[in-house]
Amino acid sequence: GETMVYTGDFNMTADRHLGSAWIQKLRPDLVITETTYATTIRDSKRSREREFLKQVHETLDGGGKVLIPVFALGRSQELLLILDEYWKNHPELHDVPIFYASKVAKKSMRVYQTYINMMNEHIRSAHMAGTNPWEFNHVQNLDFGRGGATALSNFDDSRPMIVMASPGMMQSGFSRELFEMWCSD
Repeated sequence: GETMVYTGDFNMTADRHLGSAWIQKLRPDLVITETTYATTIRDSKRSREREFLKQVHETLDGGGKVLIPVFALGRSQELLLILDEYWKNHPELHDVPIFYASKVAKKSMRVYQTYINMMNEHIRSAHMAGTNPWEFNHVQNLDFGRGGATALSNFDDSRPMIVMASPGMMQSGFSRELFEMWCSD
């Protein structure tokens, strides 16, 4: 007769694509949850986004490259929406490519496109108006197929760019390979 909620991390603040966490009409007797950032006091979401975009823009203006190691689901989609919108509003960046390099992220896009009804009001409204927010104008998938390291050696990284690559912890895979290639010293 008692209720329990068991959950991983959750967010009480809405993202650009997901609403905030909530449980309808449930008053649990016990809650078990992940709490990595439970006591962290952060700047506002808008402030963090502004600072992130400022750093990205300055790096690219200086001729640099931006590597964003990401997990394939969740935060990477949020960042893709943020970057695509920023590029849309900054024509001076239209020649700077944004790549995401993750087979799982590419496959997950189908899930995001299929379950629009599970997204927040902003995404649902855009979809109802005939726009698919998951069809990016300034982001492209970087897929090396089965080429692996050979394909990476053929990757033209001679100009400023952004690459979002998994895995997020950079222990191996494309994010680690790019890091070692771009930061050899």
